[in-house]
Amino acid sequence: MERKDLVIAGVGHASGGIYNMVKVSGSGKLFGDVDCNDLSIQGNATIEGNVKAEMAHVSGRVHMTGALHAEQVKISGNASVGGNIECKVIRFHGNGSVKGALNAEEVYIHGETDVAGDCAAETFDARGSFTIGGLLNAGNIQVKLYGHCQVKEIGGETIEVRQPGVPFLKKLFFHVGLTAEMIEGDEIYLEHTNAKVVRGNKVTVGPGCEIERVEYQSSFECDKGAKVGTYQKV
Repeated sequence: MERKDLVIAGVGHASGGIYNMVKVSGSGKLFGDVDCNDLSIQGNATIEGNVKAEMAHVSGRVHMTGALHAEQVKISGNASVGGNIECKVIRFHGNGSVKGALNAEEVYIHGETDVAGDCAAETFDARGSFTIGGLLNAGNIQVKLYGHCQVKEIGGETIEVRQPGVPFLKKLFFHVGLTAEMIEGDEIYLEHTNAKVVRGNKVTVGPGCEIERVEYQSSFECDKGAKVGTYQKV
């Protein structure tokens, strides 16, 4: 079946369906599920249904009531997804809100992201702020703390949390750090992290950390500027 383009340049609405390109540069509303090759939201859009796309790019504002399935996702504006997101690569450069879970091969966060459920990926690279209501599970986790990051539990192979040079005023008015109940991995390096339990093979607790309990197998190092309640080799 030939896929046609759907373009809303002013104010309009349309039914969901199968399209080649869906582009909203004005204010639009789509009723029903959308299956397209390219989704481009440059204005304001509401999609009442699920979205399936090869490429989804949001530089404006969009609210999806359902799930989002895509190969590539880039959010440089504001996006709210009512269901799960499943994709290969997702990049958050603006504000993203996911009411369900996020599953991807690669996750990059350079803005603000809120995931209500679990987040699973091969690579998780964050240089902004995020909140994850469930488990963050990824092979390689790299977090540069430029804002407040909160997650219930973290599991991974390599976990690295560092605080780069953050302006004094931002530190003064905003909490810059990571908060988690449990962090578990093979090689763990933490800075400015507050956690109840940290468990790993090689564990390094850097400056600004407050950890209630550390369990390690091979090695454990602790910065003099960190606070650790108890630590034990297991």
